Amino acid sequence: MEAIRQNPAELFSGVGGFAVAGGIGSLINHSFSSIIIGIYEVIIGALIIFLEIRTPTEEHKVLVHKYASFMHSFIGRGVFYLLLGVLMLNYYTILYVCGTVVGFVGLAYIALNFVQMFEAPSTMQPPNTDPESQPVWQGPTE
Repeated sequence: MEAIRQNPAELFSGVGGFAVAGGIGSLINHSFSSIIIGIYEVIIGALIIFLEIRTPTEEHKVLVHKYASFMHSFIGRGVFYLLLGVLMLNYYTILYVCGTVVGFVGLAYIALNFVQMFEAPSTMQPPNTDPESQPVWQGPTE
């Protein structure tokens, strides 16, 4: 409980499960677009679970920083989760529930970016050195 008080972003570590559940729910509707969206949601949900639950090694941090550097900032992760949640909002009640949860977690991450009272969790720390990656934009600190 103390870790959650120090860093409320730890509360959102289960969002990958909702993304996987939403992806499986999208696969139930048998149309081409829902199958493609469902596969995308399952893969992205599995990657989110991998990034949120486990403390990444330096090699994983370098890969994430190189190909998805937005995952190292609150606003980047928040916009990504918000868009993923909106993508799930269709067909069935379970998809509406999962999409709403993922979308609200995205809004909470966006709000955490503007509060600036908390340090980014260990799963959001960029690698120590990677000359090929693009820097993550951090707003003014004043």
